[in-house]
Amino acid sequence: MKFLRKDRYSPNHVMIIVTVCVCCASLFCAKSLWIPATRIPNLHMRAVVLSITEAVSAFSSSIGCDTLVPRIRSGFLSITGLDSHSSWDSRYFNKRETHHVQKTTLAVMESPIATPLKNSGTLFAETVQLPVEKTKEPVITSVYSRTSPLPVYFFGDSQVFSLASGLSRLVGKGSSIDVEFLAIHSSGFIRDDFYDWPQKLEDTLSEKQYAAVVIMLGMNDYQNFWTQDRRVLKKRTNEWETVYKEKCRNLVDSALSRVTRVYWVQMPLVKNASYNENLKYIEEIHDDVAQEYSPDVLARISLQDTIPGSELPYTDTIETAPGKVLKVMTEDGSHYTVEGGQLVMKRLFNRLVADFPFSEVPVAILPE
Repeated sequence: MKFLRKDRYSPNHVMIIVTVCVCCASLFCAKSLWIPATRIPNLHMRAVVLSITEAVSAFSSSIGCDTLVPRIRSGFLSITGLDSHSSWDSRYFNKRETHHVQKTTLAVMESPIATPLKNSGTLFAETVQLPVEKTKEPVITSVYSRTSPLPVYFFGDSQVFSLASGLSRLVGKGSSIDVEFLAIHSSGFIRDDFYDWPQKLEDTLSEKQYAAVVIMLGMNDYQNFWTQDRRVLKKRTNEWETVYKEKCRNLVDSALSRVTRVYWVQMPLVKNASYNENLKYIEEIHDDVAQEYSPDVLARISLQDTIPGSELPYTDTIETAPGKVLKVMTEDGSHYTVEGGQLVMKRLFNRLVADFPFSEVPVAILPE
């Protein structure tokens, strides 16, 4: 059999070319190989693949070809201005610290779950300590107005887009409530290796003063994850709940160190029955953590009491007037439409109006 035919390549030739291309790509992208590996659902398979990526990364680093692609990417983002965009900000996405765990550190740990790994989705411990900046005092004003609006920071997973957009519509343009938000798809209280919310929140609140913070996280948190000593914490176990609660507390505490009030949005009622049961479990843990705080500084905001209504079954439409139906849930049965977000955020709007002083009481603008 000839190696090369006139009209086409032989199967062996194709396989060789593909293999060479994959090997070259792996070497040039060695620093990023761990990212797709951490997306593998099976934690044991993930550990095997991560070990392989470690070996490839070490070899690539030894021959000096693992920095080419990162440099090209950084240069492109810098030239185009995308490096300052939240969706491309590499300071918080896909963070991974060194995998060399100090034996002395592990020796003095009181327990494997007493000090959970910050980057909980990976197998690696953090060894770099960032300088601690002095906490700024929460923003204080006598009365909020259109010229001096109440600054609110709304952050969380993909659900935040519809909720925060709905809240922005609810307050209207030129309102005495100013809503800024950041929605990161697939993020949560866990998996800081995917998106580092603790660091992002700390940086955001240190750069600008806000009076209130709104948190919407948890819809992606029903999953197992690794501890610092490479043990798998399985969901619905006491150990998992202990570590998860601590992650929730850390984020809430970080917010409360900068603002006067935090509003923690509860889970929605979703269409998929199995997913809904998972969210109920997450909701119960959130409730337990919230009870540790005074209601004067931390308030839970219900979504289900508005859509579909207390104790009512799932629905993706509601009747706003006789013969007028409004679509409030998207096709996936998990996310609100912007109009749906506008309706469910009325409870948060009411709390903001009640909790802060305004020269003129804001009026909610509901969907027509």
